[in-house]
Amino acid sequence: MSQLVAKKGSTSPAIITLVLALALVSILAISLVITGGSYVEPAAGLPDSGPLVVWGTPILRLITDLAAIATIGWLLAASVLDPAGKGGVVSAVGRRDLMRAGIAACVWAVLAVVQMLFALANILGLTLLEALNPEVIATYANEIPATRALMAATLLAIVIGLGCFVSSSTGSAISWLVVAMIAASLPSLGGHGAGLGDHALALTSGITHVLAAFLWIGGLYALAAHATRSDFPLQKSIQRFSPIALIAFILVAASGLANAYTRLDSIGQLLTTGYGRIILLKVFVLVTLGFIAWNMRKKFAQSFSQSRVSMFARVAAGELVVMGTALALGVALSSSAPPRVETQFGSYGESLLGFAYPPEPTVLRVVFGFRLDPLFLTGALIAAGLYCFGVARLLSRGDKWPWGRTISWLLGISVVIWCTNSGISVYSQVSVSLHMTEHMTMAMLAPILLVLGAPATLALRAIKPSHGNERGPREWVVWFLHSWPTRILTNPFYVFLIYVIGLYGLYFTPAFGWLMGSHIGHIYMQLHFLFAGYLFYWVIMGIDPRPKPLPYWGRFMMLLLAISVHGFFAVVLMMSSNLSLAPEWYSIVRPPWMADLLADSLTGGQIAWALAEIPSVLVMVVIAIQWSRSDDRESKRNDRQADRDGNAQMNVYNEHLARLAKRDQQLSE
Repeated sequence: MSQLVAKKGSTSPAIITLVLALALVSILAISLVITGGSYVEPAAGLPDSGPLVVWGTPILRLITDLAAIATIGWLLAASVLDPAGKGGVVSAVGRRDLMRAGIAACVWAVLAVVQMLFALANILGLTLLEALNPEVIATYANEIPATRALMAATLLAIVIGLGCFVSSSTGSAISWLVVAMIAASLPSLGGHGAGLGDHALALTSGITHVLAAFLWIGGLYALAAHATRSDFPLQKSIQRFSPIALIAFILVAASGLANAYTRLDSIGQLLTTGYGRIILLKVFVLVTLGFIAWNMRKKFAQSFSQSRVSMFARVAAGELVVMGTALALGVALSSSAPPRVETQFGSYGESLLGFAYPPEPTVLRVVFGFRLDPLFLTGALIAAGLYCFGVARLLSRGDKWPWGRTISWLLGISVVIWCTNSGISVYSQVSVSLHMTEHMTMAMLAPILLVLGAPATLALRAIKPSHGNERGPREWVVWFLHSWPTRILTNPFYVFLIYVIGLYGLYFTPAFGWLMGSHIGHIYMQLHFLFAGYLFYWVIMGIDPRPKPLPYWGRFMMLLLAISVHGFFAVVLMMSSNLSLAPEWYSIVRPPWMADLLADSLTGGQIAWALAEIPSVLVMVVIAIQWSRSDDRESKRNDRQADRDGNAQMNVYNEHLARLAKRDQQLSE
C-alpha cells in the first residue's frame, strides 16, 4: 500500500505505515480481549488450536481486508476518480492506478490463502502444522463455508490482478471493480448471523456494511495517496467522490444498526457485555468519521488550490486512521461470538428454514402476509425512487414521458416486492405449488412490466451528459448498452439458454434442492428468475436500445419456442408419479398441514402451465402491436423521403421494372 505522507525530510513513509499497522493490530487485540474472542486455553480433552492460530486468524483477516481495500480504492480511482483519457482509454494516471490495483490484488490473494489456512485450523481445532496437511485441506477446505469463501475470494483476486495488468480502458476498470466488490463480500457469507435468526437481515446488512466501508475507505485512500504525489488536480476527483462517500456513510450506519440488532437480544447488552461495548465504541468512531468527512467536504470540495494539497493529505490521513480503527473493531466483532442466544426450533426442518413452520396457507396469509427481505425490499424501493426522480426531472424541464411506462415500472417493482416480502415468500419454501407461483410471477410477470418501463431510455433522457472526456452516469449507461458484456447477455442463444434451458437444469437436477438449503441459494434463485426473465423480454419486446435487435419475426419464433419448452416442462411435472422436485428438501421441511407432497407437486405443474401461458399471450399481443407500429413508422419515413426527393426511389424502381419488361419483350421477339 502506498504511503500517505511523502515529504522530504519527514519520517520515513515505511515507518509510518508500519506504526499504523501495529496500532491497528493493537486495537484489534484489545477489542478481542473485551469481546471474548481472544485465546483462552481450553479444558483438558478439548481441541486446542493454540494461541498462534486463535490470535493470527483475526489479525490476518484485518491485513487481508486492508489489501482488499487498497485494490478497491485503486480500481475506483482508475475508473471514476482519475482524469479520463480519450476514447474510453484510461489516462496515464489511471493506468498507473490499474497497475497498483493489480499488485494489491496479488497481495490480497496471497493473504487470503494464508488466512484460509489459519481459519481452517481454528475451525477444526487443529494446530497450524496439522492444518497444513494436504489431506486435511483436501477434505475440509471446500466443505466449510468460511474457508470455501476465502478460496473463491483468492481465485477472484488472482483474476483481478492479472486483468489489471493487461487492461487499459475505463470500462474494464469498472468491471474489475465490480468483481473486487464481489470477492470482498464473500467472507461475510459465513458470519455469526447465520445461526441467530433474522438470516436475511443479518446477511444483507453484513455484506452491505463491508462493501460500503471498503468503497469509502479505499476511495479516500487513493485520493490521499494522489494528494501526496500532487500528480493531478484533485478538485474534480473530490467532487466525484463526495456523493460516493455520503452514500457509503449512510449505508455503513444503517447496516451497522441492523447488524447490532441481529446479534443482540436487548439494548441493555450494549452496556452489560464486552461485545456491546465494542459496538458502542464503533458507533462513536462512525460519528467521528461523519464529522471529519463533513468538514472535509465543506473545506475542500468547492475550493481546492494546489497550496491546500498538503492540508487535504493530513486531514485524509487522520480520517484513514479513524477508519482503520473502525475496521479493526469490526474484525474483532466478526471474530467473536455475539451475546444473542441461538434460536431453538421444534424440528430439524424448522432449523433448516430458520423460522417456525407457517400456519396452513390461506389467501389472506399468502397474498397479504409479510416477512421482511431487506435486500429485495431496499433494492426495489431504490429502483422505484430513482425512476420517479428521472420522470420528475423530465417533467420539470418540459419534456414528456409516457405515463404508461411509469405505471408499468412501478407495477413491476410492486410484483418483485410481493414475491420476496409477502406471505408467498415463506410458503414457497415449504410448498412446491406455491414455489411455482412465486417463480412464474417473478420470472414472467415482473420482468414484462419492468421491461415496458424502459429504464435505460429514461436514464439517457434524464441524466445530463458530462463534459470533455469524463464519464458521468449517462456515459456509463451508454457504455453498458453497447459493451461486449451486453452483446453477450442479449444474444438470443444465450438468453434462451438461461431462461428456458436453465429451467430444466435447475429443477431436474440436484441443484434445486442444494440451493433451497441455504439463504444464499434462495436469493440466487430469485435473482436468476428476475434477471433471466428481464433479459428474455428485453430481447423480444424491449423498448430500451440493445446492441443487435432481433427482427420481429425472430422475436415471434423465440417466444413460440419458449412457450413450447415451458409447456413441456409443466407437462412433465403433471405426469410425474413421484415427487420430482427437490424431494431431499420438501420431504424434510414438511409442515403438519402438508398431507400429500405428490398432490402439491402436481398442482405446481398446473400452476407452471397456467402462469406461463397467460403472460406469453400478452407478450405476443405486445410484439404484434410493436411490429405494426414499426411498419407504420417505416411507411411515414418513406412518405417523407418521397416528398423531399420527388419519390426518387420509387422512380428508380419503376425504371428498373421497365427495363426488365423491355428486355423480356426483346427476348420474346
